[in-house]
Amino acid sequence: MACESGQDLRPSHQQVSFVSHAPKWISAAGNEPVTKVAVQTLRSRLEAVQEYLPLAALSHEESVEYVHQLRVASRRAEAAMEMYRELLPEWRAAWVEEQLGRIRKHSNDARDDDVLVRRLEAVDASAAGKLLQHVRVHRVESQRPILKVYENLTKKNGRFGRRVEKLLSRVRLRGKGRKSKEPTYREWADSHLRPILDAFYTTSESDLADTADLHQFRILGKKLRYAMELLSAAFGSELRRTAYPLLEKLQDELGKVNDHAAAIERIRLMIEKDQGTSRGEYLKEMLKGERAQLQASRQRFNGWWSAKRRDQIREAFEKAMLG
Repeated sequence: MACESGQDLRPSHQQVSFVSHAPKWISAAGNEPVTKVAVQTLRSRLEAVQEYLPLAALSHEESVEYVHQLRVASRRAEAAMEMYRELLPEWRAAWVEEQLGRIRKHSNDARDDDVLVRRLEAVDASAAGKLLQHVRVHRVESQRPILKVYENLTKKNGRFGRRVEKLLSRVRLRGKGRKSKEPTYREWADSHLRPILDAFYTTSESDLADTADLHQFRILGKKLRYAMELLSAAFGSELRRTAYPLLEKLQDELGKVNDHAAAIERIRLMIEKDQGTSRGEYLKEMLKGERAQLQASRQRFNGWWSAKRRDQIREAFEKAMLG
């Protein structure tokens, strides 16, 4: 979906039945000017948000994947905006980032409901049925903010698309660097990937038995994964082939830990509202189950993650970046 000035984000029947997935990987040569790659990258990431927003807002009942993909698209777009922040006009970038943050927040709430509905539909228990009804009502409520942000961004002839185009037309070197020779994509990748790697390595050596440290490690691992999707093309195919599968596995294992931790927090909040009811008692049983699964997921992660895994990731990056 092109994000031309004044574009209407309402989905056509064809758009609803077929959604083109924005590529995860950026295709570019290391010797290309970084501004050219930045425009290409930002356009790809922001177009994906524009594609999924109307589907998640107006056609979410057709597929729960629309909301899920909107959340993924907004996160990837935010990562791209952060990567190329130095090249963007401050106030225009801030406005786009604010909209992406709103989209991600509201899609998070709706996605959590979708996941819980799917889990409860598989349970044969009267209390589960009552809870399922409650979650479905909440899902209707969590849809309203998505619709609201969609309506807000489609006012005035599709202002999100127009502002994205204006942002992209102003990608350039800024500040002290504006009089310097423009770096290549490879030079930019070298200088911007290194700090993310260093932070990841440092946190990987912390006490991952500590919940806060483990959470921070997950955040940095996700940041490194998104950065790799944006920058790995500058180093050829080796980095993507060797390091990415390890990062993907790391995020998968940590994601399971996080999912159970988030579920525990949500169930605890629900229990506070349902004390002394059959639904409340069922929630307490759910809480016990989630705590057991959290413990099991942490044990699986501890069994998989090791100094050897960390060194494999480090070696893959160093080999590609020095090559």
